[in-house]
Amino acid sequence: MNESAETERVECPPTRDPAVRLFIFAGMLIAFGVWCFHDAFLRGKYPYPADGNFNDVLTHYFNHVGGIVLPLLGLIPLIKAILFLRRKLLATAEGIGYEGKTPVAWQDVQRLDAADLQDKGILRLYHGAAKPLVLDSWKVSNFKALVAFVESHVPPAAMEAAEQDAPPAAVSDDPTEPPDDIPPGE
Repeated sequence: MNESAETERVECPPTRDPAVRLFIFAGMLIAFGVWCFHDAFLRGKYPYPADGNFNDVLTHYFNHVGGIVLPLLGLIPLIKAILFLRRKLLATAEGIGYEGKTPVAWQDVQRLDAADLQDKGILRLYHGAAKPLVLDSWKVSNFKALVAFVESHVPPAAMEAAEQDAPPAAVSDDPTEPPDDIPPGE
């Protein structure tokens, strides 16, 4: 791919790690639900106790209700994982956003928050909506190219707003000097 095409568009397909965790959780719920269903309905292993013993009643209800509810609950992380793997982040010269959604135009970006970029690989774009657009290196691949593309397309005012909101640097690295927030004499 030539360099002019790379600077016009950055595609970031989803990473697989978050989806794998959701698939594992869904598989556990579904497998445990099938096991409960098998024991309760097919084998008839947990009939309702005649003497009303509390533990036997709980076991009966857990296996009969869990055999139906747990597989249904397992569908939630399964669907979330499938939907997650279908999302692709696109950054073009016009804006940035997920495929199929309305992208955020670069001129609408008010502030770029890179406070967690070095530690956690998270970059936030504040664009006037209630929630910022969060770019997470754990959730999207091709993250370094995306960050470079974002920094080259974000308006200078948004970059200046990010620098003004940054926490002040430490004045002294001397461990014997007390921090500024502790009053003298304590």
